[in-house]
Amino acid sequence: MSGRNGSLSFGSGTDNPDGLQLKLTFDEDTKTVYGEYRCPEKFVGEPDQVHPGILSVILDETMARINDAMNFDTVTGELTIRYLQPARVGENLYLRGWFVKKNRRVVENRAEIENEIGKIVARGKGKYIEREEE
Repeated sequence: MSGRNGSLSFGSGTDNPDGLQLKLTFDEDTKTVYGEYRCPEKFVGEPDQVHPGILSVILDETMARINDAMNFDTVTGELTIRYLQPARVGENLYLRGWFVKKNRRVVENRAEIENEIGKIVARGKGKYIEREEE
């Protein structure tokens, strides 16, 4: 497993009081990760809006969780993020990510963040590189 989900990880570490502490669940049948997150005010960018960098971390962590659940030991190789509209601090955000494909050592995944009225606020595509066996 990658160190990404270690207890001090900024995105999903349970022992990092300054981190996001994302709680993500993997569905084996659909190879999908899902979760819910309410962003605190400390991660504000523009007034009342979640900082875009935080949205990027959420998307990356969501896609990386798929890899961990599927026993792919990976590091992030490439992220493409499309910001569609602002996410508000304090609103419920719904996270969804899914496995796309694996070619040799490259795993491709997708993820979305939806707000509480069902609008997608950000989409991500990720390429993750499998670590070489030592």
